[in-house]
Amino acid sequence: MFTRLRQTGWLLLIALLPLTGWGQRTDTLHIDLETALQVALSDNPTIQIADQEIKRVDYTKKDAWLALLPSIDVTGQYSKVLVPQTMSLAGLVIKLPTDFNANATAQLSLPLFVPALWQTIQMTTLDMQLAVEKAHASKITLRNDVTKAFYGVLLAQDSYNTLKGGLSISEEVYKQAKDRFNLGLASEFDVVTAEVQMKNLQPGLLEVENGIEQAKMLLKMLLGLEITQPVKVTGNLINYNIGMEDVNAFNLSLNANTDLRQLDIQKLQLQKALDLQRTQRMPTLAAFATYGYGGTGNKAGYSFFSQTYEPASTAWFSQGMIGGLQLNIPITGIFTNTYKEKQTKAQINQLSMQLDYLEESLNVQVRTAINSMNNAAKQAESAKSNEEMAQKGYDIALKRYETGTGIIIEVQNASLALTQAQLARRQAIASYLNAKADYDKVTGEE
Repeated sequence: MFTRLRQTGWLLLIALLPLTGWGQRTDTLHIDLETALQVALSDNPTIQIADQEIKRVDYTKKDAWLALLPSIDVTGQYSKVLVPQTMSLAGLVIKLPTDFNANATAQLSLPLFVPALWQTIQMTTLDMQLAVEKAHASKITLRNDVTKAFYGVLLAQDSYNTLKGGLSISEEVYKQAKDRFNLGLASEFDVVTAEVQMKNLQPGLLEVENGIEQAKMLLKMLLGLEITQPVKVTGNLINYNIGMEDVNAFNLSLNANTDLRQLDIQKLQLQKALDLQRTQRMPTLAAFATYGYGGTGNKAGYSFFSQTYEPASTAWFSQGMIGGLQLNIPITGIFTNTYKEKQTKAQINQLSMQLDYLEESLNVQVRTAINSMNNAAKQAESAKSNEEMAQKGYDIALKRYETGTGIIIEVQNASLALTQAQLARRQAIASYLNAKADYDKVTGEE
């Protein structure tokens, strides 16, 4: 009976594993560049924060429009007489029968000419444009970071595979040297040097393997994934087609650059703030209407004026409706905002200088990225030829050693040259792709 319960418990545990976090982390996520960008743009906290900022500014904009609508205020007051009021008449002190007083007032106000309200609404529109542009900038920056992190993982993986291939070659050379030594066809020196070269590659292989994990952790952080989530980055750098392109063939326009756009919007905001300050000199006109209704309650008692007993009574009455226009003309405001306007003008001039400087800096960055792409393309093309020649040299050295016409040093040098050429080619391709990612970021390409 106990055995059956234990088996049932294990089956239940296995069934529940996919529902737990541990079960989810055991599922390996296969990621290519397109998938990585999609996951990052949907799950990264930076993008989510930017979206919330857009919502906040949108609510602010809607709230500003409400200021143009009529406003209605209703006030009410009720007062209870705790100590009777008295009145002195002909030497007599008379207690008044008033018990309570109540009144209610409704007031309607409608702005007709208030320039500051319109300027405020226009400023909220610019705030929305800036929030959207910042969100767009966050996406472009995240795209650049994810792309370069993805290429970093590919470079680490390709380097690992290259070193692993070099280790396999060294193991094969060591095996042949040992077999030839056992047959008396090679010296012990060949075996020792082959073994030393083989073991020298192992620490580098472990270091690159650790680099792969670090590169993956950075990528997972940018994607908004848990660090413990297993991922497999697919693809390799050799599959990317890169080539030389003329500088004039690239788009050098900075119209889509998000940094320039943000500064442009900020400059418009300052100009709008200046217009808002100038409205403090302008008159405002508003329509208003008020309506009141009230009542008074008297206690029962003897009335001195009528010389009779008066019962308790309550009288309600309308205070009537009043309507009109209210004009407000600032007098001191004509002079008080002068220095504030001068401060804003100085800020506008500063921002204009920043725009010019930033545009020059971005032009340098664009051309630097293009030059880096062309240099990396040249290096990749040269490295490809070197790899082909290194492969040919290794094949020749190995054949010479197998036939006894060559020495082990030739094979070792040839295998090392092949590994270095393969690594150099992949590094050049990665440099080209990173420079292309920087170019896309500066020009605002998506």
